Amino acid sequence: MIPHTALSTELSLDYLAVAEEDRDGCLQLLDGETGPAAAAVLDYLFAALGSTDAAVPEPGTPELPVTESDWLEGMLRFVPALQHWHAELDIPDVVTRDTLADFGRNLALNRRVHGRFGMDTWRWLTHHFTGRLFALGRLQYLLHQPAVTIPGVADGEWILGIHIPEDGALGMAPVAESLAAAGPFFATHFPERPVRIANCESWLLDPYLSGHMDQWSNISRFAALFTPYGTPRDEPTDAVYFTFRTRGMDNLSELPRTTALQQLVLDRIAGGGTWQVGYGCLQLP
Repeated sequence: MIPHTALSTELSLDYLAVAEEDRDGCLQLLDGETGPAAAAVLDYLFAALGSTDAAVPEPGTPELPVTESDWLEGMLRFVPALQHWHAELDIPDVVTRDTLADFGRNLALNRRVHGRFGMDTWRWLTHHFTGRLFALGRLQYLLHQPAVTIPGVADGEWILGIHIPEDGALGMAPVAESLAAAGPFFATHFPERPVRIANCESWLLDPYLSGHMDQWSNISRFAALFTPYGTPRDEPTDAVYFTFRTRGMDNLSELPRTTALQQLVLDRIAGGGTWQVGYGCLQLP
């Protein structure tokens, strides 16, 4: 049983790397008693934390709808329990902080995209708050069993899904350091779920991107680490969202063309092309 341990509100917000402009919104969610919908989120997080059971039902019914705000409140209130669980597994505090910093990062992204407090990407954060995702240096790793066939991966085998947080350049040195740390980290803290393969699903693995960028660019060199598999799927908005942080596909002519990547993204769309998500895997060092 994970106890409801105590962390100060300020320390919790520090762990989550919540920016100053988003702190009032968080404090308002924590003002007063836990509402029934947020309590349902807490129950879900406690049940799913560290579990391999994908059948844990998400909270929410027609009688008790669970909103974006309820998820954020539940996650905020769950920080002490999650920090305690990390500590019980001897996960270094720097990893806990780096992992949870994605909460504040996504609040900031929401403010950039929508101009308001909130997080339309809250579902992504459920991986962090249920002990499935960890940040190790430049990259994040999602411990999972793939639902599709990946070459060299047996049915039921655990692998690491690589994700790239918005956190500066994608230099090869920090990427290599992160990949080198992943195997030992999961072998130490999750020995019952051995991993040897990592995969990535991203528009950065769209074959068109590497084919039209300098082969020595960070993006091309990152994509070259992976062995492609499967058929890329059309995702017209991903390249626009992750390059410009806008959800809409209207008014693309007003977006900046300052970098070679921005120009490439917009030129392909203007030429009638469609950006795709590519799939790749690699052997962990």
